[in-house]
Amino acid sequence: MRAACALGMNVAVIFYSRYGGTAALAAAVAQGAKQAGATVRLRRVADLTAIEDRWSAANERIRAAREHLASVPLARQDDLFWADGIAIGSPARYGAMCAEIRRFLDGSRLPSGDLAGKVASVFCSPSAVEGAQRATLQATLASLAGHGVLVRAPARAEMDPTSRAAQRDGPPRASADHAPAELDLAPARALGRGLALLESRTRG
Repeated sequence: MRAACALGMNVAVIFYSRYGGTAALAAAVAQGAKQAGATVRLRRVADLTAIEDRWSAANERIRAAREHLASVPLARQDDLFWADGIAIGSPARYGAMCAEIRRFLDGSRLPSGDLAGKVASVFCSPSAVEGAQRATLQATLASLAGHGVLVRAPARAEMDPTSRAAQRDGPPRASADHAPAELDLAPARALGRGLALLESRTRG
């Protein structure tokens, strides 16, 4: 039997990352989609705030993350229209997506229905392992569903049962306090692969 392939599918992985955790998950999602044969755009959403001048460990981490991500192209709404499948990554903000992702998704061109029928998945990076990640994921999915997209979550069979994603019945997550471990990156790759393959089946 021929292996499933998403050749010819376009996948946009769009994220905002303050400390780098969400960015690492986004890179893994993009890798999984590429492994399935999709053409992938990895894009970051622009910052809304400047780093405070005063020194702090948090500010230094933010500065280092921004320098590391400077080479990643900024997301544009055209990336959403180009894509067949969309993956959105956000830090958790008290059970809601971050302001940067909210602003990007609430762009004036989106309510026209141009995203209807596309396949979408989400992932997030809470400030702590026991953060409000589930509520953040649900809120992000609800926002996307309002644009008429088809929601795709990873099957438990795709994930290592010891990963945080599998233990909490949801898409990949990572803590902002620690870089994502392989047990978090593996389900992120599975999410990207599954997103690309599902879109290829809906188009086929």
